[in-house]
Amino acid sequence: MSSPVRPLALSDQDVAELKSRHLACSLLVKGCQTAIFDFRERAARGTATDQQALAAHRTVEILEDILESWCNTLSVLRSALNQTSAQRMAAGQWLEVNPGVHERTSRPRMGHIDTTRTDES
Repeated sequence: MSSPVRPLALSDQDVAELKSRHLACSLLVKGCQTAIFDFRERAARGTATDQQALAAHRTVEILEDILESWCNTLSVLRSALNQTSAQRMAAGQWLEVNPGVHERTSRPRMGHIDTTRTDES
């Protein structure tokens, strides 16, 4: 019987890298969509025997394949970011339920001097 695979926790640097890759891929997708639109217009203006129109039509086909690949990559990146966000949110909720886990968030104990307070407030 196999146990579920638990994803590795990502560092802040890893999350930043995922976000950067997601942003870059989003920009590539938008640019590719714009190029497809432009080349479709070029292909539509030409005739069936016009070399530029034929080249524009073939360019659209190539760009559509590229766009599909980038959209798949974007989907994977989005899933990874969503999963990371969910894991971080769950960890944050656990800390709220267990506030004494970190010294900064623990409540003062009897006899504990709170050095963060000032009497001048």
